[in-house]
Amino acid sequence: ESPLYPYTSTQHAILPTEGSYHLISTSIPVVYEERSFTSFVISTNGLVAFTNDTSKAEFNNVNWSKDDVSPFLDVPFIAPYYHDGERIGVHKEYKGSVEYEQLDNRTLRDLGKYCSSQVVGASYFIPTWGLVITWRNVTYRNVLTCAASSCPSNTFQLVLITDGNDSFAIFNYEKMDMFPCEFCQAGFNGGNKIGWTDIISRKTDLQNLKTQQSSDTVGRYVFKISPGRVVRAGCSTDSFSDHLSIYPTFAGMFGGKMIDVSGPCFEKSHRYKCRFGQGTDESDATYISPNRVRCMVPRLMVRDSITVSLIDNGKTYSTDFFIVFPGRLSGGEHVNTVSSKDNMAWYDSDPSQLTLTWNPKLLSNNSNDRVEINLIGYKEDNERGSYKHLTSLGTNIFASAGTFTVDPRQHQCSGTDCQYEIGLLEVRLTGNANPMKYMYLSSGVIPLAWYVQTSMLEQYGTTWPTDMCVKWYDQDKQDMSWLDDLLHCPCSLTQAVSDFGRWQPDGGCNLQNAQNPNNCFYHTTAVHCVRAVQPVHGAGNQCCYSSTGLLIYAEDTFQGSTPDKGHDWGAAPYGKKFYVPSLSHWLEDVVTFYYCCLWTGYNSCDYYMDQRPTKNCAGYNPPIPVSVYGQGHVMTFSGVSRRMYGPGDYVLFRSGNTEIQGRFNRNPYQTEKPDSHTILDTVTLVGVAVQDKGTSDRVEIQLRGPDYDRSTQHLNVRVNGQYKAFDEKSLFWQDYKGVAIVNTDERNEQSNFTVLLSNGIGFQIAETANTLQMDLMVPRAFNNVSGLFGTLSGHMLLPNGTEMNMMYNHRASDEYNKFQLAWAVQDNGSLFQTLLPANHSLLGPVNVEPAPLKDDTPNFCKQNQECIYDYRHTGSEAIARSSIQAAERYAALHNNLQPVRSCGILDVPRSKKTNYDYKLGTTTEIIDCRVGKLQGTAIYTCVETSNETQAWSPAVDAVCHVDDAEDAGVGLIVGVVVAVVVVVAIAVIVACLAVRKRRQQKWKRSGEAHYVEESQTMKSSV
Repeated sequence: ESPLYPYTSTQHAILPTEGSYHLISTSIPVVYEERSFTSFVISTNGLVAFTNDTSKAEFNNVNWSKDDVSPFLDVPFIAPYYHDGERIGVHKEYKGSVEYEQLDNRTLRDLGKYCSSQVVGASYFIPTWGLVITWRNVTYRNVLTCAASSCPSNTFQLVLITDGNDSFAIFNYEKMDMFPCEFCQAGFNGGNKIGWTDIISRKTDLQNLKTQQSSDTVGRYVFKISPGRVVRAGCSTDSFSDHLSIYPTFAGMFGGKMIDVSGPCFEKSHRYKCRFGQGTDESDATYISPNRVRCMVPRLMVRDSITVSLIDNGKTYSTDFFIVFPGRLSGGEHVNTVSSKDNMAWYDSDPSQLTLTWNPKLLSNNSNDRVEINLIGYKEDNERGSYKHLTSLGTNIFASAGTFTVDPRQHQCSGTDCQYEIGLLEVRLTGNANPMKYMYLSSGVIPLAWYVQTSMLEQYGTTWPTDMCVKWYDQDKQDMSWLDDLLHCPCSLTQAVSDFGRWQPDGGCNLQNAQNPNNCFYHTTAVHCVRAVQPVHGAGNQCCYSSTGLLIYAEDTFQGSTPDKGHDWGAAPYGKKFYVPSLSHWLEDVVTFYYCCLWTGYNSCDYYMDQRPTKNCAGYNPPIPVSVYGQGHVMTFSGVSRRMYGPGDYVLFRSGNTEIQGRFNRNPYQTEKPDSHTILDTVTLVGVAVQDKGTSDRVEIQLRGPDYDRSTQHLNVRVNGQYKAFDEKSLFWQDYKGVAIVNTDERNEQSNFTVLLSNGIGFQIAETANTLQMDLMVPRAFNNVSGLFGTLSGHMLLPNGTEMNMMYNHRASDEYNKFQLAWAVQDNGSLFQTLLPANHSLLGPVNVEPAPLKDDTPNFCKQNQECIYDYRHTGSEAIARSSIQAAERYAALHNNLQPVRSCGILDVPRSKKTNYDYKLGTTTEIIDCRVGKLQGTAIYTCVETSNETQAWSPAVDAVCHVDDAEDAGVGLIVGVVVAVVVVVAIAVIVACLAVRKRRQQKWKRSGEAHYVEESQTMKSSV
């Protein structure tokens, strides 16, 4: 039976007078690969090209799946059968036709419902415009030497339907008698260097399109074409394909989420399994239809991109899937254990009752479905982590209730289960319930004091938290070497937020979360904490800052900066002891803080601070910033502004295997003076690509052009050429091999990203006024730096190492021809999907000294030369204003990242001081001891000992002496720190937050009597 829809006839067809093409205009945009089109060309060459230029729909001898497609040919098109087709009306004997018909509303509704059933994640699609195109009995050009009736011909069909936001394509193949030519292809070309997607594997003969399928019908293939990647329908019979389509494309690390999986044709009698990652984490698949099954994501100990595999009778199909770090999962998708800052019973040592809540709609829409509440324990033995079901806290509970209260006295541990210190709560559907989005919901990590309370009292008595603290202390102090290689803390808040390549905000304490009453819960004297991005042997550093902008040392307060033996975000290879995201950190650094500090009223907190001392900022070395903005303005390492003159791809930065390339082109958007012709003579940054070759994946970030839907996305991100979406809050931070990409745009526009390499290099790239701006941070330890930014010492080198003097008697033409073009990317060195060659004739002539449109000097430019230049040469006030803002931001970064000379902590443990500012020239007096009696010199000054060194004077000999009869176990003080990457208006924000830091805490800090005076002193010491 023919798969063709009977919707077309010769009533609407390409006419002999049109030859090979017909231009279609649509009333509703067709969204293809994220771009909106209201017109396209139907071609006899077996394709539909999204352009008004019929010449772009010609057949070319091009293998579209290759990476070397010329950008000047790279038009977006859909090709049911790409071939050199015979023109209409050339020969009387030729009976081939290309027919088209717009679809009525009833047909659109039917096709929308059909597509929703075929493609995962495509529910409730109601198209409002559609067209069906049939190539009937078409053949190759110039083959009519055969008799007309015996010429081999093909008959195939393309259906396009859209609602203005989403679009689908349906391919139907009835007859495929033509022998495929060398460059005959069937698939999707994204255009604009997006790449090609085949309908079937290239190992399959195209004539087999009529006998294969990717739908419920032989000869039919269904695709969702609107997202940044083409999504294939299920029930594929392509034996050479092992690819899966999955929706949703991500889940939290603690599992429970249901995912729809499509790929091969499924049979109800078969058993299928989904495997997550390379280990043994599996779940059974539930049959839904011939083109999809459902799998539950199991509880995992990994994060980031993993491989999900479908096991089908020995054959494996696979695709990428993203596991989200627990702390970054959207708030509503977990069990809530905290109702307010005053009700944190799950975190107490001896609560009277415990209440949890959940969102019933995530589990079930059936009011009769039931759940059970389970306690899941976690521990690390034999160098591995493991989960265990400890007990059921409640059964036969209506899922719709959304809340449950537990009496902890009825749920006490026994046997070896009393060894568990942390765990999770699980709300799981039972019986034959049909899950909506989740089979079970998990809480975040909780301490299990309430669960082991009876056992601990029997074993240790009422002082059991202190006993557990001392037990941990004695074991942990055996090896402190993990602290040695951690990064030194930045000395100030401005340094911490500016050094975004190595430090990022802590989710639990940051300026952006200032209105949350639980912000800085573990660091109450802080307004902002940062974490080291890269773990070192599984460990990480955390640095916290007061409202005065000073680093808070753990020796000075129990709320200070504390490194982590287990990095909160985990470390590869995940699953090992100390390396499991969130869980290892809780075991090594958080539950121990409860033992020593929170559950003892801070009386034993010095034990903890001894083991988690703040990494002294005296060894901190800030990075060096560079920037690109406006009409090609490049702020180099020397602090000198230069300007790019011509379009193309260029090497901005190179050091060893690390390279950053910038793509410059004429602005694709009209400025405020659309009649201006000189705008074509200036270029702006439109894309950046980066890779640490051999260590990291390849990342591209490019400005979206005018043909894209920009309502919620201004930039495109690709990793190794594959489109990546950052549209969900849970996906704002994505880690790949050797590189992390963070959506730092809170406006839901995907217009601001931060890219972090594992070697400490980081850059922020943002769209403003339809142009790109880039700020790059490079640690000073990098050697052999070159590129358009110059060297770290400010020299401008050619690729061969020769220095070029551009300071005196310098001509713009020489800079372009001798320096900039020398750094143009060559064919075999491009980090972009497709090279944009510099100085190419098709890019137009380069005018290095274009005439300005006007001679105005607007007041808002404040005599800034880049702002004035951009205003005069574009006529755009928005572009000019964005340029001066970028220049001011660069100046702020440059100023913030000047080295701070500090003597580091005035190392007198348990002392009280007049101030906590340890910079050069500061005098600090030790006025008392909170433990013991002060002995030795009391007043010290941080003095210069050379041009680069400083030290306390006199040499520190003060101690807080503790008699043998007193507790000799008290030590230093350390806290936990998190960082925020906000450069603008830090001083104003911090000043406002100083007022907020008066809030009360549930737990009394009886061991921290110096808190009030210390807080006042720190606030007045800057």
